[in-house]
Amino acid sequence: MGRPIGELGVARFAEVLAAAGPGPAAGSTCAVTASLAAGLATKVAKGAGDREAVEELDTLRARALRLADDDVEAYAGFLEARRKPGGGPAAAEAIVQVPADMVTVAVRVAELAALLAESGPDQLTGDAVTAAFLAAAAAESAAALVGANIADSGELADPRVEHVEERAGHARALAERLV
Repeated sequence: MGRPIGELGVARFAEVLAAAGPGPAAGSTCAVTASLAAGLATKVAKGAGDREAVEELDTLRARALRLADDDVEAYAGFLEARRKPGGGPAAAEAIVQVPADMVTVAVRVAELAALLAESGPDQLTGDAVTAAFLAAAAAESAAALVGANIADSGELADPRVEHVEERAGHARALAERLV
């Protein structure tokens, strides 16, 4: 692909997603969704004059976009390592850790968006609620990837699956509480 995902326009990113073969896929989409949620929540934080939330959300947005690229790199490394004798386990760890990190970012975005929905300007409540739901969807999708990637690596019972599912459920509960 070449360029960082964060530098692509929405239409180009959608084209890249639609391309056959390896490249940005589900994990990158989760991360981009979390970054969009963070951007939308930042709009609300700015409207509320909440500088701390603006700074944290800006950091989360940037982190989510880095994770989009990390996901592509981790998956490419996983595919290459699978071709080599004994190379799978370390590469499998990366395809688990990146979406687990996405869950962490997305949950925090959902938490901040939910707080802003309750305390931000009334005219921006819809933006905060939307940000919370987008972040929750990103968290739940990334948690599903953690489980799928652990299963693909041959693990039967990994406590990380339950942990990320609980965290994603927390984000979903926060969003649902807003409506």
